[in-house]
Amino acid sequence: MKLAHIAPIAAVMAAALAHPAAAGSKYGCFRVTTDELNIRDRPYSSASVIGAAKKGEILEKRKMLCTLRGYWCAVRTPGGLEGYADKGFMAKVPCP
Repeated sequence: MKLAHIAPIAAVMAAALAHPAAAGSKYGCFRVTTDELNIRDRPYSSASVIGAAKKGEILEKRKMLCTLRGYWCAVRTPGGLEGYADKGFMAKVPCP
């Protein structure tokens, strides 16, 4: 590969790393509608809680589809934490 071809790719990758919100927002965003929403390491209510999101916080949807039953969605917090959140406690909103 020529250097001229690598430079644009490197620039896109650097921008994605510098702005993770912009890189992952292609699937949409959710606003947390409960006081505190647990972020879990797997899409199950019995899975370990790895973090939490506060009411009003915007979470990025990381995958096109939520789980088969639609209860759990892969999300990313503004701080970069990636996990799963219960869709019943979020509202779909336009990404900022």
